[in-house]
Amino acid sequence: MKNVNDLSNIKGKIAIVTGSASGIGQAIAVGLAEGGVDIAGTYSSTSYEETKALVEAAGQKFFPIHADVSKAEEVKKIIPAVLKEYSRFDILINAAGIESHNPVGDNYSEEEYQRCLQINLNQVVELIAEAGKFFMKEGKGGRILNVSSIAGYLGMRSGMSPYVITKHAIRGVTRAFGLELAPYGITVNAIAPGPIFTSMTTKPPMKKLMMDRVVATKCPVGRWGFPEDFKGIANMLCSDAGGFITGQTLLVDGGYTLT
Repeated sequence: MKNVNDLSNIKGKIAIVTGSASGIGQAIAVGLAEGGVDIAGTYSSTSYEETKALVEAAGQKFFPIHADVSKAEEVKKIIPAVLKEYSRFDILINAAGIESHNPVGDNYSEEEYQRCLQINLNQVVELIAEAGKFFMKEGKGGRILNVSSIAGYLGMRSGMSPYVITKHAIRGVTRAFGLELAPYGITVNAIAPGPIFTSMTTKPPMKKLMMDRVVATKCPVGRWGFPEDFKGIANMLCSDAGGFITGQTLLVDGGYTLT
């Protein structure tokens, strides 16, 4: 029987983390680095320097990749850039994403809907397909972790349909690829965050006040979630300890969906 410490060991692995410059993506990147993983992190408008400093403080290498994932041609450059730098990778974290307020009506924007679809869904599928092809060729298995949302379970009001649609779809993507890639030792899972204290959920100030009320009434644990709440679950799912879990979306929501 394997020791639990051996099962949880991810030291020496290499991970691609999209959206690594802030929020949940940054926390997962740093958590993996604290476990001994080198990080290839994508960034776009937000500087990667803070993430790089945190990863290096954990004793690991950070390789920045500038990629605007709203553009398909830039997504296609991510994995080749990593293979050129490292010649391999073991883990793919799909954490890049946006919110999208696009209510039905005279101001509804097809362009905004397509932008949300590309960032939150299409580029995730592209990266999973390319990572899966590489992992299959190498024959050593692999770990893929996506980021969905409780919006993928509950829906949201106030014109957030593009966001809700894509986060529901990520659950389906996770199940479909989880089944397809399982025979090759490749696991595909997702996490579904609840109310997490990040710039996406707390700006502008009025949004934070609204979310404070939601947390107070809907979260049984009685607090906001924080990006670091995802470090442990991500490390587990990316290790041998998570090797018998695939196609699953794990709610990390402080009990929000129980109420």
